[in-house]
Amino acid sequence: MIAELLILGVFSTLTAGVTAVLGLGGGMLLLALMAQLFVPAILIPLHGIAQFFSNANRGILYRAELEWWYLKPFVFGSIVGAFLFVPLVVYVDPVIGGVAVGLFIVLVTWFPTWLSASRLPPLLSGALVSGLGVMFGATGPLAMSAYPKANWTKEQIIGNHGAAMAFQHGVKVIAFLVAGVQLHTYLPHIIVLFAGAWLGTLIGTHLVKKLNDERFKTVLKWVLTLLAVRLILVNGYQMLID
Repeated sequence: MIAELLILGVFSTLTAGVTAVLGLGGGMLLLALMAQLFVPAILIPLHGIAQFFSNANRGILYRAELEWWYLKPFVFGSIVGAFLFVPLVVYVDPVIGGVAVGLFIVLVTWFPTWLSASRLPPLLSGALVSGLGVMFGATGPLAMSAYPKANWTKEQIIGNHGAAMAFQHGVKVIAFLVAGVQLHTYLPHIIVLFAGAWLGTLIGTHLVKKLNDERFKTVLKWVLTLLAVRLILVNGYQMLID
């Protein structure tokens, strides 16, 4: 038990630090690492709690940089999009959807004028990101690809993404609690996840100051691309072997 908690703390600190520096990427890494410790039934809600802590920490640390004119309609659109897209989940092949989402992220990252996702009103982009996330996952990269971040500083990008994702993960955790998942039996794990997220965010926030805005945006573009390519390759391979 103690060894498991120590390992979980290291995982949480490391991945929160990655996300604090780059804005995203730590969530997917944490999910892969936690999958070595937990069965899926408890993995997803615990991961949601960890991501809520990590993202909320960034939102709080960068609260002065939050663009509420964008966040408020984006969050409302996220709620609407989730409810609108949920009935469609049963009709969509998740493997094909994963490839589609990967391609979507690549397009809006490298050819933003083609789809102009970042130019959509926040209400509409929130609904689109949330709906696609409900059906295919990859909510973080999808949201990051849709923000109007061309004129945002790295602090604005990290802070606003943290606030938006904290909301989405918080709603997910509440849904699991309503469904009857007994998360209170994992209270020590939750405390460790919180501590690791706080420490990792603190370290990452210090490191990100060493990056200028242009270098940060270049690194972010490549991280988004790598995550999207991974999504395409994993699901493309699944299509080949099925």
